[in-house]
Amino acid sequence: MKLQQLKYLKAIRDNNLNVSAAAQSLFTTQPGVSKQVGLLEKELGVRIFERRGKNLSGVTPIGKRILEQVEYMLTLEQKIKALASAHLDPSTGTLHIYTTHTIARYLLPNSVSYFTRKYPNITFHLRPTLPVQKKGVISKGHSDFSIVAHDVGADNDLIILPAYRWTLGLIVPEKHPLANVRKPTLRQLAEYPILSYEQGSTGRGTQDEAFYKIGIKPNYFMTVMDADVIKRYVQLGFGIGIIATLAARDTENSGLAYTNLNHVFDPSNAWICFSKDILLQNYMYDFLMSFSPHLTKELMESVLLQNSNGKVDKLFEDLELPIY
Repeated sequence: MKLQQLKYLKAIRDNNLNVSAAAQSLFTTQPGVSKQVGLLEKELGVRIFERRGKNLSGVTPIGKRILEQVEYMLTLEQKIKALASAHLDPSTGTLHIYTTHTIARYLLPNSVSYFTRKYPNITFHLRPTLPVQKKGVISKGHSDFSIVAHDVGADNDLIILPAYRWTLGLIVPEKHPLANVRKPTLRQLAEYPILSYEQGSTGRGTQDEAFYKIGIKPNYFMTVMDADVIKRYVQLGFGIGIIATLAARDTENSGLAYTNLNHVFDPSNAWICFSKDILLQNYMYDFLMSFSPHLTKELMESVLLQNSNGKVDKLFEDLELPIY
């Protein structure tokens, strides 16, 4: 058994059993991956993947258990490498940030600018989060942090910390009837076609709950997760937009008007998530605090000492989070 073979197994799983895509993600060839998987199955004496003709069609029951251990072993390999790297040169390393387009555009630039100036030898990678329908799936690599604006749910392998609170704002064309209404009501909003986030997302859930409480069913003309797409279609006159305030208030030279909606919609939480198996380096502590100032190294060290999510939550009970 070779570590490279285990990496092939993980890549195949992560690419929906598409061997060609798995090979491409590892910069190798499809026949080479198929051969190594076959050799590993022969060595172990079990089938890891189910097959239909030349294609993989599923994961066998024993394969699922093997893949769980593969994940653990590859994480351990990364952790060992991180330990050695930190010992040899603490100023080098890698940081992967998985986040949304809105967070990457409006909140991260200051942290990225600060971080890359202070740590020029650490490679910094921004990657998109998974779609909202897969919101329970968070990357758990040895240098991966996810910053998300939706509820993550329980995950015993993750540390999930409150990053900030975010609100919703209204965008309309400058000549729209609501453009000069300082505090529009939910009934006024429901009079127009609404462009907003997809059903199941936190931002959409906040809206649905507020409308439901007063017995109104709004007309969602278009739903999409990208705030900039929503803004574009509002510009074209398809309706009014309800999106994160971070994106909504950026209306310069857009022909749009922004209105705060804090009076009708409650704020939502955003989270920073990372694997419990990460060995936090000094530069990681620094990044966390640059993005969320309340996540000091002292607080983070206390978090890492807790043995339950409930105890972690208590550490944040009296902290006031920034609101955007």
